[in-house]
Order: sequence, then structure tokens, then C-alpha cells
Amino acid sequence: MKDMIKAERTKIMLRKPTKILFIAGVILTLAYFFFLQFNYASVYYDYDTGKMSTVSGFAAVEQRKEIAGLFEGELTQDTLERIQQKLNEAENATKGRDENSVFSATHVYRDQAAILEYVMNPDGSLKELQAAYPNSKSVILGYCDGWDLMLSGMGGVLSLLMCLLVVIALSPVFAEEYSSHTDSVICAARYGKTKLVTAKVIASLETVVGMYIVYLFLYAVLYGGFYGFDGWNVSIQSSLHYASSTYAITFLQMFLISVALNILGIIALTVITLFLSAKMGSPVSALIISCVVSFLPVLFDFTDSIPILQKMQEICPIFMLHINGVFAAMKTYAGIIQPIIMIVFNLGIGVVFYVLIKKTFKRHQVIA
Repeated sequence: MKDMIKAERTKIMLRKPTKILFIAGVILTLAYFFFLQFNYASVYYDYDTGKMSTVSGFAAVEQRKEIAGLFEGELTQDTLERIQQKLNEAENATKGRDENSVFSATHVYRDQAAILEYVMNPDGSLKELQAAYPNSKSVILGYCDGWDLMLSGMGGVLSLLMCLLVVIALSPVFAEEYSSHTDSVICAARYGKTKLVTAKVIASLETVVGMYIVYLFLYAVLYGGFYGFDGWNVSIQSSLHYASSTYAITFLQMFLISVALNILGIIALTVITLFLSAKMGSPVSALIISCVVSFLPVLFDFTDSIPILQKMQEICPIFMLHINGVFAAMKTYAGIIQPIIMIVFNLGIGVVFYVLIKKTFKRHQVIA
């Protein structure tokens, strides 16, 4: 079995589209990080010149740490008052100035302003923190850009890359055997319709999960090396993306949960793609259908028209890779939180489609 798995894994990894896409993914990750994140110019108000200015790179990181340090620690009513005070000071300092100056003065407090906006009632009064965050004994604020941006990248660029890698690298696993007519040799072999199927599934999973781990290591090196791993123990509400979230978790916990759900989502996408490959007569057909099935749930938004359909879409495998969006707001399914439902649903997909792969290939008829 080990030799069969190794042979199938080598076959997948040596395909030219797999190698090209994997290398392109590394290049895209580096370009996205350096051009759209680390070296992206962030605006702030320069009190010395009285104008909007920009900062990027390590200077921007230091500025973000300094701002976050002003409100570091447990979120209390006093913290909220200090946030309001800083925003008022920024607005007063830019009275009568242009819009860019006004915006840049308050923009540096965007994470804290998001919390203040969330806990503020329509009449301007503040909610009790226990009511705003009912699942948390306390909310701990602090600098978290390394973790926040890494999770954002994992839910964006990395999720897209992994979906493409799965469908492009794995669509030919069975279908290529059919189109090249080597299926007659395989099916005639002793373990052609039994152990070989399992070997193909295991080899496929080893390949795509291995690529995911390589990408994950690259993300950790980039974001940890340039932004630092500070903030692993602060609440996710420290970032404006999760200011209104009621999940009582830290950034490290969110990262570990995200990795586990990502891998489970990759497994689900893998067995679906392999089933379609085993079902289709050509790699091209398998690739097209796999792309449609994989990406369809994110192409349409039924939030306003058919909410129940939208909620069903949001537990599909591709959303397991875009997991940072799940933690932005807590959604429940019959009282059960979304991540738990996603785990159960995608585990079910894994088991069902693995059985279907074995049955489909076992029933396959060789065409001369």
C-alpha cells in the first residue's frame, strides 16, 4: 500500500499544472503581502504639519503598536471613555480643516472606534459590557496586527489558492486513467478496484494538505517576522473585523480552530473532486464540474431573498477555508453555533463521498 500511495502522490505532484499553480501561489502570496499589506501606505494626521500624512512598513507597525498600547488590557467602561476622549481630541484638532485631515486623525483609532460604535446605543448611551459581549467574562485588548492580517490572508488569498489547487491537481486522478485508456490495465490488476482507490484518496489528501502546510508556514514566517506574534492572547475584538463578534476566543485560539477547519474543508473538497473525477469520462469535464461545485456557494448571496438557503451555503467546504468571516458574527443553526455545524456537515461529506468514490470506481466499465 505504501508503494501505491507513493506512486500516486508522485504522479499528482509531477503534473505540470500542479507545479505551476503551486509556484504561482507562492509568488502571489509574497506579492500580496509586500505590495498590498506590509508596504501599503496607511494614513494618519501629522499634528506638527497640520496635514494628512502616510506611513508604511516597520514605521506603520510601530505606530499601530503605539496606538493599541494606549488601550491595552481589559475592556472596561473607563476604556470606552478614553476611546471617546481620543476621538473627540482628534476631531477638535482638525476642526475647520479638509476632509482628509479629519479622516486621517480618527482613522488611527479605527479598531477602538469600531468597539465604541458597537457598544453605543442609538441615544448615545453605552451598553453594559456584559450585555454587549455575553459570552465573555472579559475582553482583552491589545496589538494584534500580525495575527489579524495573517487570518485575513488565510481567508482570502490562501482559500482561493487551495480551492484551485484541489480542483486542478486532483480532477485528473481518475479521469485521466479513463481518457488515456490505462484504466483497463488498472482494473485488471489484483488491487485495481480496491486498494488502489484508497491509495489514490490518501495520496491526494497528502498532496493538498502538504501544500497547505507549506503555505501556512510561509504565512507564519511573513506575518510573524514582519508584524510579530504579539497579541496571541488578546481577544479577537481587538480588531475592527471582530469588534461586534460575541465569540469568547483569543487570536491564537481562532488561528488553531481556523487551521483545523481549513484542513477539514480541504478534505471535503478533495473527496468531492475525486468523486467527480471517478464519475467523469475526461479530466476537462471533471475540472469544469469540480470548479462549479466548489465555487458555486460563494457566487450567489441569498441573504435577503432566501436566508435559509444562504445559511446552508455558508456551511459548505469553501466556507471552511474562508473561516475568518465566520467569526465576525455568531450564527446559530437550531441553537448550535456555525463552526460545530460546519464540522459535522463536512465530516459527513467526507465519509459519504469516500464511499461513493469506491462504489463508482468499482462499477466502472472499461471502454475499449
